[in-house]
Amino acid sequence: MVKGLRPLGVAMLAVLLAGCSMTPEERSEEGLEAAGKVFREDVRRTNAEVGSVRLYKPAGFKIREGSDEQNIVFEKGGDTYVLFINPNEPDNSRLFYELLYADPAKDILTTATYEQYGVFGFSGITDAGNERFELVAGSGGTKMTTMSKERGIERNLRTMMEIVRSVERADDPELTYN
Repeated sequence: MVKGLRPLGVAMLAVLLAGCSMTPEERSEEGLEAAGKVFREDVRRTNAEVGSVRLYKPAGFKIREGSDEQNIVFEKGGDTYVLFINPNEPDNSRLFYELLYADPAKDILTTATYEQYGVFGFSGITDAGNERFELVAGSGGTKMTTMSKERGIERNLRTMMEIVRSVERADDPELTYN
């Protein structure tokens, strides 16, 4: 009976090792796909407020004191996530996406764009050096950035898009940034 389990164990180990040896390109592609899926899903319910902005704050995330309605800084573990909100930009704004490409210092690895119901969104990955990547997720007049190791690309882009898509003004529920 033990002999019969050996091939199964070897096969499971091979699958596990194959999953751990993904290339940066494969991880990037999975991250962009995850962000796109979140963009197309129902928007997360808001559970936090900063001034007149309501948004979704995932479990384990803290909003740094001193954040304001246009620059909200999140922390989780040792990581920092910065949410930028431009209240003058409409849901279909491409401003943050175009600014990403306008910066010649950015070593852009890949980006993806999404559109649904008149809302524009995007996600992107740039090489920050030292095996770190700058991630960005945006929707209309909101964008979020963070630095990430390769293994966190998919999880971070998914979470960032959840936050970005959830942003709305508390004083005007009809006006949202997503």
